[in-house]
Amino acid sequence: MSSSLSSLVSDFATHSQMAGLRMNATDIRRLVACLLAKRFLIITGLSGSGKTRTVQAFARWLTPSSHAGDPFIPGFRMRGEQGQEYVVVSANDGIVEFEFENGKLLPLPRKIIEEWADYIELNQLSKSISGKELRERVAGQSKFYPHLQRIESHYKPAAFALVESRKAGNAIRCHAVIPVGADWTSNESVLGYPDGLNKESYITKPALDLMLQAQEHPDIPHFLILDEMNLSHVERYFADILSAIESNEEIVLHGDKVRKADDRAVPGRLALPGNLFIMGTVNVDETTYMFSPKVLDRANVIEFRMDANELKAFLGDPSSPDLPRLDAKGTVFAGEFVARARQPAPLPNEIRMEFEQELLLFFNTLQENGAEFGYRVAHEAARYMHFHHALGDHPHGDASWFRPAFDCVIIQKLLPKLHGSRARLGPVLRTLWFLCMNDPTHRGPNALQDAASVSRSSDKRAEPSTAPELLEKAHYRLSAEKIGRMWRLLHENGFASFAET
Repeated sequence: MSSSLSSLVSDFATHSQMAGLRMNATDIRRLVACLLAKRFLIITGLSGSGKTRTVQAFARWLTPSSHAGDPFIPGFRMRGEQGQEYVVVSANDGIVEFEFENGKLLPLPRKIIEEWADYIELNQLSKSISGKELRERVAGQSKFYPHLQRIESHYKPAAFALVESRKAGNAIRCHAVIPVGADWTSNESVLGYPDGLNKESYITKPALDLMLQAQEHPDIPHFLILDEMNLSHVERYFADILSAIESNEEIVLHGDKVRKADDRAVPGRLALPGNLFIMGTVNVDETTYMFSPKVLDRANVIEFRMDANELKAFLGDPSSPDLPRLDAKGTVFAGEFVARARQPAPLPNEIRMEFEQELLLFFNTLQENGAEFGYRVAHEAARYMHFHHALGDHPHGDASWFRPAFDCVIIQKLLPKLHGSRARLGPVLRTLWFLCMNDPTHRGPNALQDAASVSRSSDKRAEPSTAPELLEKAHYRLSAEKIGRMWRLLHENGFASFAET
């Protein structure tokens, strides 16, 4: 199972390069592991650094552009060999119920219809084959008792109707990029609202349409991409979904059993689909709002940055990515992606003790500064470690991946909530710098006490830095570099937060 997940990373990296998208396997691994660990991801960073384009590319690559149609919905009509008409009156996973012209009902097991359709497709049969011959050929390898298939005059038209529907397929768009407006002051911008002029109608929004579609196709991943998510106060328009992400409680849409929005039924209550993945991009300037700890606590946060080499490579070939080349290239992974996101994600045994020791050390460090985390963060950190490991396809017993994985946990789950003035934030940054720079051996026998001592020191060498020669020696390099940048902003502005302007 882990090998297929690791193939996901390498395949997306290959296709991304072919489409002109600049992403390395390490960044892809972080992105995918974050989504599998928690279905809510925030991406922050420099404006124009490709945040929206990257998440849009992954959504287009992983999701299908069409799906096999199911003709057996109420109202579907078909004709039998003798010209008789059938109408579907009801259907579920077990039975499709047809009504004849004379009003009589005929229930047919869906599994048998599907078995006949599979046989027709595999052997490329035409409608000219007689019902009797088709039944005899299918019965030779059927999983069902022969007497269940003796009404071939009914199974044959149903099976061919299913084959034709599969071939035609239905166009489907499984992602939506939604620009957040500065005027989003309520959940109506996301979830819509009941039509005040028609008590049977409901006004939907693109985000709700995507959720309803995800509910209809539970095995297909769907991606809700909120562009510039902090252009308005997130808690004002997203509170219901933030709550549902954690509680799994249904979201109340209206007070009726069902309302209509064009041809789609809108239920009174909606459970957040387990195949819906939410990604929000964040820019930080004078027009945006800071995220509250409530929001950050419910997400993984990835920061997009650019260095001079990346800009130089772009200037050498300043073409835009060709995202249509990615469409549906990774659908072979779609089913497992959804399934794995829903499953428990236990810590690998080879790193369990080290993970618990490191997480507890950082908890105690942050607690002393009033910035500790709760059970949710610990649980999601463990899930991230699981998927970081699975996506790397490491040999059994190998623990060398622990350090880069836990480095991601620190920068994605622990650092984003840090913000404050020089007096409040300075000591905790110095303490965290000490822990991220030194491995367990060099921290001393009492790491927490030694870190606290360093935070009170006046020695300039104990101050966080972004000097490359120092960062090369860091135990957790990504986190140490981020702490160094926050320290610089703290001293330049007297205030710092994870999201940089």
